[in-house]
Amino acid sequence: MRRLLPIWIGVSVVMVWVGFVLPWVRLETHEPDLVQKIRKAAPLRDTVDGLLQDVNRVTLTIRRGAEKVTGELPRLEDLPRHVSGLQVPQLANSQQAKLAAMVMELIVGAQQYLGLKSYAVYLLPGMLSLFGLVLILWNKHTIVVWVAIGLCVAIAALGFWKLLTTKAEALVVTMTIGEGLWLSLWAYIVLAIGAAGYLMIKPHRT
Repeated sequence: MRRLLPIWIGVSVVMVWVGFVLPWVRLETHEPDLVQKIRKAAPLRDTVDGLLQDVNRVTLTIRRGAEKVTGELPRLEDLPRHVSGLQVPQLANSQQAKLAAMVMELIVGAQQYLGLKSYAVYLLPGMLSLFGLVLILWNKHTIVVWVAIGLCVAIAALGFWKLLTTKAEALVVTMTIGEGLWLSLWAYIVLAIGAAGYLMIKPHRT
């Protein structure tokens, strides 16, 4: 069984990095009915498109319990259809920084120094990879295993709680959590289970 545990840990590491490049957030845009009717009814299409340019901007409000953050996103045609963890730092240092701010608020609650804090998303796969390496090297130490289990469960629980209690509201855009973020959090559960396997194998040292 001991020989299988490093493979199990390796699977969790692969899961978290695959989740990092898969969509964390999906955006589905839909133009308000009134705007659609104006476009279809107006004979001067170019003029109407110019007048409706500001209408097509999206104001998104993210709520987590009693807290909320509101920001204006780019125009509908400029919005990406999904955002992965890998893309968050890129967005944070681009003209679409407000969208990155929405995603960061969803994940870690960061609102200031966005460009710098956006790189914190690398901690999600990075910490799990570190925990996995520590378990492979020092799995005979009971304290090390218990600390790894505790941290993995705490991170996963906090992540799931934030995702399940956060709502994104907007008139013309629907923001949903993508499979990448869920997969990344489940990777921590998988690693915790693998770490628990070491506790079932003796001998251990404190």
